[in-house]
Amino acid sequence: MLRVSSSSLARRVRNARPLSTATTASVTATPIDKSTRAQPAALSFTETERIFAKKSTAELLRAFAVFQTCQFPFLVRNSQTMIDLSYKIVGSKITDWALKKSFFGHFCAGENAQDIQPAIEKLRQAGIGAILDFAAEADVEAEKKTELDGVSSNELQARTYDYEDEAMCDANMRIALQAIQDAPAGGFTAVKCTAMGKPELLQRMSSILVATQILFHSLDGPVSRAKQSYVDRLVDYPTFKIGIKKAGATFTEEELDTLFRALDVQHDGMIDYVDWVSYLNPMDLTMGPLTRFLKVDPLSAEEIQQMSQMMSRLETLAAAASAANVKLMIDAEQTYMQPAIDHVVLNLQRRYNTNNRDTIYNTFQCYLRDSSDRVLIDLERAEREKFRFACKLVRGAYMIQERKRAADMGYPDPIHPTLEATHANYDSLVELLLVHNNRTSFMVASHNEESVQKTVAKMDALSIPRTNGGVYFGQLLGMCDHVSYTLGAEEYQVFKYVPYGPVDEVLPYLIRRAQENSGMMKGGAAKELALLSKELKRRFKLSA
Repeated sequence: MLRVSSSSLARRVRNARPLSTATTASVTATPIDKSTRAQPAALSFTETERIFAKKSTAELLRAFAVFQTCQFPFLVRNSQTMIDLSYKIVGSKITDWALKKSFFGHFCAGENAQDIQPAIEKLRQAGIGAILDFAAEADVEAEKKTELDGVSSNELQARTYDYEDEAMCDANMRIALQAIQDAPAGGFTAVKCTAMGKPELLQRMSSILVATQILFHSLDGPVSRAKQSYVDRLVDYPTFKIGIKKAGATFTEEELDTLFRALDVQHDGMIDYVDWVSYLNPMDLTMGPLTRFLKVDPLSAEEIQQMSQMMSRLETLAAAASAANVKLMIDAEQTYMQPAIDHVVLNLQRRYNTNNRDTIYNTFQCYLRDSSDRVLIDLERAEREKFRFACKLVRGAYMIQERKRAADMGYPDPIHPTLEATHANYDSLVELLLVHNNRTSFMVASHNEESVQKTVAKMDALSIPRTNGGVYFGQLLGMCDHVSYTLGAEEYQVFKYVPYGPVDEVLPYLIRRAQENSGMMKGGAAKELALLSKELKRRFKLSA
């Protein structure tokens, strides 16, 4: 569970608002009289006849063959080379046909909007929704690929779009618009900010946002920083004045008083981190009088123009999603771009998550050490500004790259030290959001059976409805079917991440899925293979 006891932010919130981070130390909710109803048993993820009832035998045989192939590391490691060789020897028609009958057919729904409709309908019949994502990735030559500060393009573990020009970003926006139009009402679409603008620009903007956090730290000195996180701290006017002067400011008393009152939006004589970051806007050329102390160059006029274009594209997508009653999920990316992504998502949520709607979803990678603080900040900001907090919780997708970059550049590893710590952080954030369910919507995007079991048990304990309680579950198409189809049968709001696109353009996605399953053959993927084997034996009336 989150350990945020004796928090300054919590004290302030307790005194002024319903949200309290103190509840995360000992989660409480309205008492429920459980004596009047039987407690449900844990979900069973092994009843293969029920799990695979909506799957044809041909689909099960294909899945079995795909997972069997993933058991051979040599084939997975050299899959790209072998596919390229097949294109050269037998041509694209035969190669694409073979892929459609195997990996593409298992992990992707089709090549275009028409192709994917049968897959979406089959999922719907099983009680499962769709998260549409046009998964095509441009085959940019290696020497032309963008290299972000501190990481080369061949180190990327998950998709980050290579920036060519603004026209390509406009094309990506049109593709995302098509996905929104293709999605059923109440469904989701996913988009990455790096598809809508220049990744380096997100990195630049993130460096400014991090600098604002560092400046807030400096207001109260290193001793206080060692005792409290930046989330928890409150700063009064005398402390603010001393800290600003120590930073080298030459403000008059009147200027300092005016600045503090601008930051103190709640007029209680105190400012906290939420007040601070709400005042400092990287998109403002001046960012107010504090900019000169950030030790980082503000965005140039050209950069602001490019950032405005990126935000305009995302605004177009958000408006279309809102009109179509589709939820727009903004994917998480690397830590050196994430602060800017969070900033962009916040602005969209302020506009589109009003009146209890949850159109815009952020994504939090729970393997990051700062993820719990960031969730708390965004929960508090949503409460203050009266919009609905909405997010997807994932464990994370860039661990190797993030750790290598941290080691190469000499800053602390941003990732939890152990898998157990990541699991604990994930489950505690799920619990936090469930406790504050009346003001949140979120997706448990996980293949981890234990996390799913804990979530459904807590939902029951808090009497959160399965079908309209604002709690969603998500898994990838072609993976973790035993969890997805069980949740669908039990009428939970479960969704499959449904990629689609031309076969040759989704190959990077398919190879990542093969690599992921190859690495999981002693865990979740091995269980899926065993369940498939059990069901196939049952259908063919073979002895187990």
